[in-house]
Amino acid sequence: MTERSAQLRELAERFAALLPDHVEDVVLTGSTSRGVADELSDIELLVVSERHAEALPLEGVDTWSPGVEGAQWFGGLFEGEFIELIWWTPAYAEERVRALAAGEIVERARIKTAEAIVNGVSLRGDAHARWTAQLATYPEGLAEKIIADAAADFRDTDAQVRSVQRPGDALALAGKAIDYAEDILRIVFALNREWEPAWKRLASRLEPLERKPERLAERIDEAVRALDLEALRELAVETLALEGVSKSAGRLS
Repeated sequence: MTERSAQLRELAERFAALLPDHVEDVVLTGSTSRGVADELSDIELLVVSERHAEALPLEGVDTWSPGVEGAQWFGGLFEGEFIELIWWTPAYAEERVRALAAGEIVERARIKTAEAIVNGVSLRGDAHARWTAQLATYPEGLAEKIIADAAADFRDTDAQVRSVQRPGDALALAGKAIDYAEDILRIVFALNREWEPAWKRLASRLEPLERKPERLAERIDEAVRALDLEALRELAVETLALEGVSKSAGRLS
């Protein structure tokens, strides 16, 4: 564990102790929970309660609702450090974990919750132990769903790829490069039957995986920085070949 991780974890524990009694569970997630936090890291907490705290012990509180019942985001400073709170009701938390464990969730925005929970650290309550047990086994059939979903992007024709490379269309080009890179990574984690994480510290995330193209992290970083769609498409061919994905999954060959 880095020294920074230890400092932030201690701060998170102090913050969790100040939350009201109606908060049932608090789970530390992100780089601090995994012990790899650095000077750029903040504190990320999953907080479970039937209702929001009337007053959070934070300065400059900001809030955002994802537009679903039972979830809210809060952020602010605590003793000079930024803390992010994902606030879920118990019912929402239980349903999210159940759906993840059942392999019902495929889209990236929601499925990455599984990795955060599995690598989280409980600061209050006992639900986290139950959730990690539910998520300990990668769901049957989920890999196939993710691969089919991610491979669909590579059905782009050569003309479609050229269409985002016009002068003045750098934004569209960048978006396509990110889509390709994320699709490749999603396929790789699915092939290895591992919950897909956030993409920070990518090299260390990919290092333990057995099934992946050589120098995957470096090649993705180089291609995205250069907005090199051809390099990403070549990498996609290698990635899909690892599972023998049929050409019907895309137009790549």
